[in-house]
Amino acid sequence: MLRAFHTIAILLLIGSAIYVYKIKYATMALNGELAHLDKLIAAESDRIAVLNAEWQSLNRPERLQKLSEDNLDLVPLSTDRIVRWQDIPHRNDGAETSAAIDTTKKPNVGPVPQAAGR
Repeated sequence: MLRAFHTIAILLLIGSAIYVYKIKYATMALNGELAHLDKLIAAESDRIAVLNAEWQSLNRPERLQKLSEDNLDLVPLSTDRIVRWQDIPHRNDGAETSAAIDTTKKPNVGPVPQAAGR
C-alpha cells in the first residue's frame, strides 16, 4: 500500500513539474511578445510626435498668411459692404416659383410590378 502511495506521489510530482515548466515557458513567450509590443508602441509614439511637430510647422500663422496672400485674391472688408439687417430685401413667398411648376400633370409611368406570391 505504501509503495502505491509513493508511486502516485512521484507521478503527481512529475506531472506538476511538467505543468510548472509549461507555464514558465508560456510566460516567457508572453513577456517576449510584450517587449515587442512595447517597442512598437514607442515607435508609434515617436511617429505621432513627429507628425504633431510637422502639423505645428504647417500651421504657423506667418506661413498661412504668406500662402493666403500668394494664392487667394482676398481684399480687406470695406465699410460700404456692411449693411443693416433691415436693408436686406425680403424674399418672395414662393408663389411665382410654385406657379411655374405644374403639379396637376401626372408623370408617364409604366405599370408597377407586383411582388411574387401576391
